[in-house]
Amino acid sequence: MTTQIIKEGVLNDDTLYTADDGKVFKGGYVAVLEYYTFQTHWTNTRHYKHFRTLENAEKFIAKQYGGVTV
Repeated sequence: MTTQIIKEGVLNDDTLYTADDGKVFKGGYVAVLEYYTFQTHWTNTRHYKHFRTLENAEKFIAKQYGGVTV
């Protein structure tokens, strides 16, 4: 498993987890994006987005984070 920080935040970082070659995560996913949205000044809400292909992960990240490449 490889880990890549997509965006650094004050409280939390948005992180992309990708499976090693020939392996998948539980549920058949090859990539999982852990991202946070603002809840209050002291906490953020954690969300997970799962991807079955790396191409879909790259499209989502390019659209949401603008210019970030995986």
